[in-house]
Amino acid sequence: MKNLIHWFTLPLCLLFIFSCFLFLSGFTVVGHRGDPLEAPEETFQSFNTAFTDGASYAELDLRESKDGTLVIAHDANLKRICGANISISKTDFAQLHQFKQSNGEPVHSLAELFAYYQKQPNARFMLETKKSKKNKPTDMEAKVAALVKQYHMEKRVLVQSFSAASVESFSQLLPTVPRYLIASDLQDIDFATLQNVTGINLDVTLLTPTILQQFHSLGKKVFVWSDMDEQASALANLSLTNIDGIVTNYTQLASTYERGKQGTTLTTLTDTNATIDATHKVTSVMNPYVTTNAAPVLQAQRTYRLTDLVSSTHKTYAALDLHRWVNTDYLNFGTDALLAAPYLNGTFVLKPKRVSYPLVTSPSRPQQISDYLPANTATTITAVKLVAGRPWFELNQSGWLPAEQGLTTLAGTTAKKTYQQLPADARISAIQLPQAIATPNSQLVKHKLPLFWPRHQTISPIHLQAHFNPQND
Repeated sequence: MKNLIHWFTLPLCLLFIFSCFLFLSGFTVVGHRGDPLEAPEETFQSFNTAFTDGASYAELDLRESKDGTLVIAHDANLKRICGANISISKTDFAQLHQFKQSNGEPVHSLAELFAYYQKQPNARFMLETKKSKKNKPTDMEAKVAALVKQYHMEKRVLVQSFSAASVESFSQLLPTVPRYLIASDLQDIDFATLQNVTGINLDVTLLTPTILQQFHSLGKKVFVWSDMDEQASALANLSLTNIDGIVTNYTQLASTYERGKQGTTLTTLTDTNATIDATHKVTSVMNPYVTTNAAPVLQAQRTYRLTDLVSSTHKTYAALDLHRWVNTDYLNFGTDALLAAPYLNGTFVLKPKRVSYPLVTSPSRPQQISDYLPANTATTITAVKLVAGRPWFELNQSGWLPAEQGLTTLAGTTAKKTYQQLPADARISAIQLPQAIATPNSQLVKHKLPLFWPRHQTISPIHLQAHFNPQND
């Protein structure tokens, strides 16, 4: 213990090495053929559903009919979507337009699409040109550009293709429109093509941290896509990467992750440990942006190795691995754990003359009140958190308050010895002997704040020798 005390005089920030600190603004959600799981693909119903579910763009495929009309269809033949064995390239559009999908909508042209959505400025589209290996039809890009300009869609479309020649053509025809090369193999990408594109749309199976970093270092955005066999569960892991966009069949779920990620910061850590300073097990979640899916619980008073931090205006989560994230309110980093340890399972009561005191949901962001602690009510300290060197107590797992607002009785002989080994300036001074405090209540008594409560009372901080730790906010 004496050897450890030496560390109290060192800045806690020396215990952390940050290899990456990123401000995150979410990612672009693109509905793959609209929302094909809820409506027939590439119909107005499918596109509308994708937009309603939160997609920023709807992706669609373009082919040319026999008479040169730009037709919205993924396949070269209508058999899968309309049940008719009709080749698009060998049939005039007037005939194609007579075939209906299961919802009664006909096969649409790009001109029809632009006319339908012209007065809906939030409807935006990712246009994919379907080309042969010989880059035919050769006039497709010019026709796309003409319609984009006719309907003033320059700020509402992205263009993409597996054909590098097609994407490069758009750099001349629509220079202000973002352009993406689709890749199902890294060999599809060459340096010359990269000069003419905004970014790459990668098959998700190709994505690695190194690949992502390399394209970003070249100033290129990275989207990812999956085929119709996409797994919804994969979105949780993808949200933890720094991708710029995703083309997905699950627009509603992807949009939920995207909204949760907006405005967060990601910090990658190395050589970082933290301790669960609580008397109870602590829940963890599978993703810091959508925290509804529970992961295995974490054991009390155990030290864990951390890999990343994700911070928002509401909470900070730390990653133990890819699938376990824990609220850092229950973590103390480095030697802060030694400062917290003596008080766990102790007893706490408000100082004399206190009528009540608010308990908050988070010591790191103490804006939201969860309960009130009445006067003369003994409670158990179920967790301790140091925030900028200031100890906060969780009481009966019901909420948090600053330790200096009351009198603390240590839990037993071991806790007293640990407390006595702390430097004098690092101890809480308001310590009371066990016999002076009543038996703790098992539950906090709900107690409304009286009218004469000093709502703007200034709280005097307790000064500890431990230095400010950025991980404790």
